[in-house]
Amino acid sequence: MLESVRHLDQVAREWNVNPEEVLLIALNASGARSPLAKPRMRFRLRLDSRPDTPLFLILSLGREDSPFELDEYELRLNGEKVGEVDGIEDDDAVLGYWRNGTKMLTLNSNARSQCTGCVFCPNTLEDASDPKIKALDLPGYLGALAANSGMEDLSAVETVTVCTGCFLYENLALDHLAEVRAAMGQNGCTGTLHFLSSVLSSDKGMDAAAGLGPFHLTLTAECFTERRQILKESKAKLTPAEMTAALGRAKQRSITTDFTYIVGLDPIEDAIEHLKDFVPVTTAFPRFQTYQAHNAFMDVYRTPGSDTIEWHLTMRRHLEELFAPTGLRPQWWQNYRSPWCFTFAGEELTGAKI
Repeated sequence: MLESVRHLDQVAREWNVNPEEVLLIALNASGARSPLAKPRMRFRLRLDSRPDTPLFLILSLGREDSPFELDEYELRLNGEKVGEVDGIEDDDAVLGYWRNGTKMLTLNSNARSQCTGCVFCPNTLEDASDPKIKALDLPGYLGALAANSGMEDLSAVETVTVCTGCFLYENLALDHLAEVRAAMGQNGCTGTLHFLSSVLSSDKGMDAAAGLGPFHLTLTAECFTERRQILKESKAKLTPAEMTAALGRAKQRSITTDFTYIVGLDPIEDAIEHLKDFVPVTTAFPRFQTYQAHNAFMDVYRTPGSDTIEWHLTMRRHLEELFAPTGLRPQWWQNYRSPWCFTFAGEELTGAKI
């Protein structure tokens, strides 16, 4: 992927992309060698070239073939220090956590660690620390979370995201989302209710979601080729046409729409052919995530060529061509595996990185 810091700088010049973003793409795609005895960790990183901009990452470790090495103090590229590391934590599936300061709360309120369906997902590597919250416990949990974060209530929270893969059916998801909205209200939060899933798709379901107040649907598309081999059944059974139709139904009801997509599973030509159909039904910037292979088994699912930095930069350029005209822009705090952190199509990105 990258041979050295000199190679990194050379690639950045050739592609007219700042070296920090080239490094972050390669790091997410390669993982790292590490003496830390965990398969996956989350941490803060301060790049030596941008020490005043702390970044948050979640990375697969134990990759002995990676050019990167990470310990509890620093990140190195083939032996040369490129950044400082702190705040290392085991990436277990916690009940809730903040992004963008305390403006966005993510909930794993339906036992995310019990979902082991898609081959790219790290849940099988994680310890389960996310027991399902009963409906009557949700208001109390949100209240305790606010208090522990030094907040009187959740009135300043802009978005509450339900991020889980454990709903088998649309009606079960909607029942839980109604419980979350009620708990939000009891804690003073009138912000957007955000849901990442593939089970919400019908007209009736979209009507119910729209009735829950400000609502944002992120459809978990993930990939377009080899879907039956890569994805769990509830995702795999949806065709690209069905996914765009679902997003279209949501958009018609003034629901904010976007989708998740794993960069590195599909050949570029197949990806772009399908993604162009998603542009008209997408109203927030999609969550394009660099594929992280956590072990040699997961390497099997990489599309040919995606083990090179040039493949990733080519894909990044194609995605910019698709979405630059929309005016939608990525934000690192929303997606720690993004192909973009500091710039998009030559435009400087502003906003929080954590």
